[in-house]
Amino acid sequence: MLAPRFGSPGRATSRFMPINKRVGRAYIVLLILALTSLLLTSHLFLLQRPPSPLPSSTPTFNSDYPFETTSAFDPVSFPSPWNTTAAFLCASFPSHLTDRIQPVLKMGHGENPSQIAAQLSTVSSCFPPSDLLIFSDLDQPLPPHGLHHAIDILAHLPPAYHRNNPDLGPYRALQALLKNTNDSDVDIDPTHDPTAKTGWKTDKYKFLLLIERAWATKPGRDWYVFYETDTYLVWDNVFRLLSMLDPAEPVYMGSPSPGRQGTFFANGGPGFALSRGAMERLLSRRGGRGDCCGDSVLGWMLWEAGVGVSGLFPMFSPWAADQTPYTERTWCQPVVSMHKTRPGDVERLWRWEFGARELGRPLLFADLYEFYQVKGQETREDWDNAIWDRLAQGHDVPGDSIQACVEACEADETCLQYLWRGEKAKQCVLMPYVSHGRQRADETGAGGFRFFSGWMVERIDQWKRRNTCHEVAWVSPSTERIY
Repeated sequence: MLAPRFGSPGRATSRFMPINKRVGRAYIVLLILALTSLLLTSHLFLLQRPPSPLPSSTPTFNSDYPFETTSAFDPVSFPSPWNTTAAFLCASFPSHLTDRIQPVLKMGHGENPSQIAAQLSTVSSCFPPSDLLIFSDLDQPLPPHGLHHAIDILAHLPPAYHRNNPDLGPYRALQALLKNTNDSDVDIDPTHDPTAKTGWKTDKYKFLLLIERAWATKPGRDWYVFYETDTYLVWDNVFRLLSMLDPAEPVYMGSPSPGRQGTFFANGGPGFALSRGAMERLLSRRGGRGDCCGDSVLGWMLWEAGVGVSGLFPMFSPWAADQTPYTERTWCQPVVSMHKTRPGDVERLWRWEFGARELGRPLLFADLYEFYQVKGQETREDWDNAIWDRLAQGHDVPGDSIQACVEACEADETCLQYLWRGEKAKQCVLMPYVSHGRQRADETGAGGFRFFSGWMVERIDQWKRRNTCHEVAWVSPSTERIY
């Protein structure tokens, strides 16, 4: 990294008119006072402003890469992963890689126990408790068997942060509640939980502390992979991806979201990874309180340290597995992670992955489609197959009936699926992508806004045949990529 170069100031000369000694002394005193005031003001200003950012080391590329990779699992896959134990499947897990790659799970005490249990019995189950770091806002044993224990990371926050800091009020209230019950495993009613609606305020402190604690507990690892209880990580693809990168370089990668002042940060939900080089650079910097959420604060501090986010969307995907949109652009790209996958799906998906894994090819979105494929069913009632965000948009057309919506999709050669929303809404959405979706009832209870989903099955089959994956498309870093 090249240090910024500053020009040397030139010499300047000035001539002053002669003045008498008394006026001269007064002038000197006033000048000293003015300079002292200026220095104090400048010092206070510098204390309040963030440190200047170092030059960013984020690489920029404009294409995808057909890198060849190999699975580290042994055996690579199982012919029948459904009728065996998790321990049997985990025997194939490359545990030796934890000497280089550190998993770090972030959670909160009020999270759904079934979500925690699903995470620890599937995605994180192949890590021994001693290898998996779990940080929360409460010390407690975790379901399903109490083998894992969450560490209260906020207990390590310096006392100065607690003084006159309303952000940590809910955390202090929780500690007071637990002290009164004298039981850290108390079942807190969410309606009386002092942190239920304000946990995001303490989240920013949790993010930065867990990074420091991860380094202090497991120092010098090549990579640190941070994720949450509703993150589904395809560990085989994580290992493949990290094997291609230099951990000595400052690398910060994940699914990018816009932050303050034009910067980007990696969304914590899909997970993100920091290299050893990025950790070392980050931990040499300092931060403050002025942002909303933890992943945003982390992104800003890394940017200040000269480590911009390498946006690897959609490999780090903000979508749940059943709501993932499949397009020609994403079809042959590897799946590294997904967000908000429901506990009921996690077990099936995790076992299916052990049967779908291949030695010389990572798990692709095309493979994931086979897990959630439509399977000949052309329509579903009370089902929502649309992706309601700007990253995978359909377009509305007039549709007075479900039949009119079907005919509109048939007439549009780019339409692969459709959604019709009820007699009263009469909303017909045509979509040029494929998505499985999930059950969704009429929220009004009146029946006039029911969801009806449909797929052009024959057209989708033709689309699949046209999009055979001859090469893997590992995406290049980008904060502008939108599909």
